[in-house]
Amino acid sequence: MTNTEKLKNETNRDFAFRVIKENIINLNIKPGIMISEQDIAEELNISRTPVHEALQELSRTKIVEILPQKGCRVSLIDMKLVNEAVFMRLTIETAITQEVCNAASEKDLEDLEENVILQDFYKNSNNYNKIMDLDNRFHEKMYQITDKMQCLYMVRLMNIHFDRLRELTLETGVSSRIFEDHKSILEAIKNRDTDAVKEILARHLNHLYVDEKEIRKKHPDYFAE
Repeated sequence: MTNTEKLKNETNRDFAFRVIKENIINLNIKPGIMISEQDIAEELNISRTPVHEALQELSRTKIVEILPQKGCRVSLIDMKLVNEAVFMRLTIETAITQEVCNAASEKDLEDLEENVILQDFYKNSNNYNKIMDLDNRFHEKMYQITDKMQCLYMVRLMNIHFDRLRELTLETGVSSRIFEDHKSILEAIKNRDTDAVKEILARHLNHLYVDEKEIRKKHPDYFAE
């Protein structure tokens, strides 16, 4: 597990939740692996109670399973939950991104443009961590522009299932496609074209299904039946 520094004013529970979630998403903690409250507590240098609370919250998203008398296991990738996460995100982000077409200021457009330029730079160096981070920040900016940050919190909880598959799609050389989609979304926003942005966003979020078979061949043990 990769540890990070605790953020200012972050509670131990929130710290544990964030670190565990990030390690599950980036596959440092792989699907199907058993994890120990005690081991995580020692790794983070905190008590077991906040770790226990973090795992309980994660279990409500079904990304981990609490097994009585056995411990906690990271769930396998369940495509039903991935599909539900994509549906939720597409429904919310379509409305939000269409609103952005009318609400984005020149400064907002400059911020999005800078993000896309950085994506282009990092895709050429195959820096997958940076690409994923910039992808997340690109979409987060939409929620900021429309003042829908509570919606973002809800989407991110469910999106853990989708995010693991997104991480795996980077192995298939999809970074150029991500960049092109974001470039097209930005152009549609600049043109205030709500119909175009809806179509591009749907294509962007559904690209993962193209790569699912290839990912399953490489990592069959990561997936639930």
